[in-house]
Amino acid sequence: MKALENYKAIIEKYFGAGTATFATTSGATNNLIGALNRTDNFTKFKAAFGKRLERLATQYPPSDLNRNKLLERVNAVAAREWDGAYAELVAYDFLNSNQAYLNGPIHVSKDVPAPESLAGSLGMANGNLDGFYEGFGVGFDVKALGDKSGDILDGIIKEVKTNLGIAAVVISPEHPLDLDYTLFQNNRKAILTELETGINVSAQTTFVKSNAVPELAFRLMWGGGGLTTISSYNPYAHAQNHHELFFIYAKKFSRNSPTLIVSVVFPWFSESVVNEFCAKEVFYRSLCRRFFCQYANDARPASSKLKDFQGSESLAEVTKLLSGVLFLDDKSVTSSDPDAQNVEAFAYLNPNATHKIGGHFRDYLSSLGFMVDDFANDNY
Repeated sequence: MKALENYKAIIEKYFGAGTATFATTSGATNNLIGALNRTDNFTKFKAAFGKRLERLATQYPPSDLNRNKLLERVNAVAAREWDGAYAELVAYDFLNSNQAYLNGPIHVSKDVPAPESLAGSLGMANGNLDGFYEGFGVGFDVKALGDKSGDILDGIIKEVKTNLGIAAVVISPEHPLDLDYTLFQNNRKAILTELETGINVSAQTTFVKSNAVPELAFRLMWGGGGLTTISSYNPYAHAQNHHELFFIYAKKFSRNSPTLIVSVVFPWFSESVVNEFCAKEVFYRSLCRRFFCQYANDARPASSKLKDFQGSESLAEVTKLLSGVLFLDDKSVTSSDPDAQNVEAFAYLNPNATHKIGGHFRDYLSSLGFMVDDFANDNY
């Protein structure tokens, strides 16, 4: 059975006939639906994913106005770029898991008029949030915490291997894992050229050093065997180099009510350092603290970080419109209990927020198992 055919059957098992809307004639696949179609592996993940869809189908029955929007996300998991849709399913499932605090299921998607959010100052007609709590008046947007550096370097390596006709050769990048991904982004063409010209196919080159990004090198393995690379990692440097990602999300920030970013971590699309090392919590906290506190008194115009920004807000005012960040570490790949949520949750609340998260919402977060940090006595 093709991966798409299998995934269609899974969707319709839980949501009913006709709810899978994608064509199944092609052999297209991705990491997730490919795993779901395996008969020899990923047993734990398949069971956990099925239970997640079952819970969501129950939470959003056919009579619920949010069901069609949810089904758009369920179907989008079959697409080539599946990570964002999958991240949203993780968030909707987990954040709905204690209805005692909610007035019904979370709204899936909410349009926000341009004047009410920073989207208007970025030239957009309207803003949109992935979720909204009607009772709390809190909106959120979901982001897959992806491996931007890895994606860029993987693309370079794939292109070089195709150009040189060396598909079987293993090429692994070697660099500090906390390095700013924009170094790779801004120097992509130069890195590609360096790698391609640095490989002598006849001599079977085993090492190529980058000049464009001196901290980067590539190790190559021709034929069988093992390949070892060496990397360093500092969670504080990682946070320093990546915290400006939150400025990219500014179009989601509401001027009138609390806004959260929900960042989903999953081993098939997130950085390995976030998945494997105990330093992840240090990274999460440092990442948020830099955005919340570093700019708290920064009077520079927001346009100094947001090139298309047309509003009058300062950097301080923009950062204060993000009320908090929730990190959801999805553990379903290795879950031994498919009925459990299989999520490790961390909440970091902005001590300088214009619209602070209230006590009742904090109680709700605690009831879900969030570790909540509001930077009390650490806001400087």
